[in-house]
Amino acid sequence: MLFDFRLVKSTFPLVNWTTSVNNYPLHLSHLNRFMQSKRYVLIFLALVAVLVGLFFLKNQPKKGDTPGDYQDFAIEQTEEVTMIFMTNQSGDKQIYLKRQEDNSWTINDKHPAWQKKVNFLLNETMAKVEIQGPAAKAAVPNILKYMSINGIKVEVYRNNQKEPSKVYLVGNTTPSQLGTYFKFPGENMPMIMQIPGFNGFVNSRYELDEDEWVSPTVFGSSKSEIQMIEVTYPEASKSFQIETKPQDKFAMTSEVISEENKNTGAIKSYMTLFEKLNYETFVFTKSDSLIDSLQNTSPFCTIRVKSSNRGLDELKFYYKESNEKMHGLYDKDGNALAQDPSRYYALYNKIDRVLIVQDYTFNKVLKTAEDFINRTN
Repeated sequence: MLFDFRLVKSTFPLVNWTTSVNNYPLHLSHLNRFMQSKRYVLIFLALVAVLVGLFFLKNQPKKGDTPGDYQDFAIEQTEEVTMIFMTNQSGDKQIYLKRQEDNSWTINDKHPAWQKKVNFLLNETMAKVEIQGPAAKAAVPNILKYMSINGIKVEVYRNNQKEPSKVYLVGNTTPSQLGTYFKFPGENMPMIMQIPGFNGFVNSRYELDEDEWVSPTVFGSSKSEIQMIEVTYPEASKSFQIETKPQDKFAMTSEVISEENKNTGAIKSYMTLFEKLNYETFVFTKSDSLIDSLQNTSPFCTIRVKSSNRGLDELKFYYKESNEKMHGLYDKDGNALAQDPSRYYALYNKIDRVLIVQDYTFNKVLKTAEDFINRTN
């Protein structure tokens, strides 16, 4: 490289070019060495920057590291989902949620599923999860170990197909409790998942307890959907049946009710009380002896509702014995109550468990035929 020192001197005339460092004059050779060393420094820094960039690029998760796209955990077009299967790693806890033709859901082919909870899982969780970032490399071995033992496998099926459209594993929560680890089967890169606008973890929504998915509703039909109501007591005179007819009319059958003495307003009001009646809980001691005992006992009342939206719902009511915690409850003669006045046992035709129902909830439908007599006649 040629360097014209005269051009430098003419450009900067005020500089004393005879000034020296350590008493040595600044010559052209010194300046060339200075420029050359500066160039080497710049080249070195550029190489360092390239190496650092390559290091971070190598350690970033790639979309090719997992099937399809590692961000693709979310479920789109949830209306096409016809089954959700969830299981733990040992397989002893399994949940099958299946969509029926009327868009209702069942749990494990046995019980009606809690529609609100299924919709929440499908539309507010599965459809909205998105990646927050990859798991920290140092934490990956422990995360994978946890998921291999305690992870929840999730399979999503569309349009009644035999093969799942998406399969992934749900693991534990992040140390911050604001994310949940997900991964695809066979992959070793867990991702931290979140739901925008929600500060918390989502793995608790993938519930494997069957009881938590069972619908609490035993009667859920509006007046326009009801086709028949039948209330039966051991005493025939208390029993009655209401059957709907076209043009908002109905027929009532009872030993004590006739066309002349029936209270039409009371009957119509009664038919509006079945829109949402829920049981309180299960009897969690899963013993067949209680079911057998109740089935061999006559219920004190049976209510059957046939509707266009739910088919037949039948609930049998049984008295529930009192317990020692119910101290201070006595009858009018001062005797301790033998039966619980606030709760009953119940058997429901769509759930193979003993239910507990509250008198507060159901006493409004536990009517007798005499309650519909028009007293003004």
